[in-house]
Amino acid sequence: MATLSLFALGLLGGVLVHVFTDKAPPENPYPALPKVDEPRAAHDVVAAIGAGDAQSLSRQLDSTMLTDLDTALQPIVDVRTTKFVGAVESEGRLLSAYVITGKTQENIDFVVGFVLRVANDQVVGVN
Repeated sequence: MATLSLFALGLLGGVLVHVFTDKAPPENPYPALPKVDEPRAAHDVVAAIGAGDAQSLSRQLDSTMLTDLDTALQPIVDVRTTKFVGAVESEGRLLSAYVITGKTQENIDFVVGFVLRVANDQVVGVN
């Protein structure tokens, strides 16, 4: 009985010490960016990717951005699904995040994420 009481007393003491000494995590010093709806220009680009519409992509993006997009989507060669994750705005520029699921050349399922930068209702960059 004494051993059990000593164990319970130690457990209670440990809990009390933890309650009084544990501090909350520090407040984030960086302000959060405001979330916004999906930009239309970015939606159109991702819809063209999902549909495999190369002509539409070539009208919406210049050759540099098409190369950046190809690099961002590697190693996916067959897009199965596209998903909008979220968008934030800062100083008139929008960042719109997406996740793409597809198959590689070896027919392996693969998932990649990328961000489209939008300014003045146009896609201006791919990350």
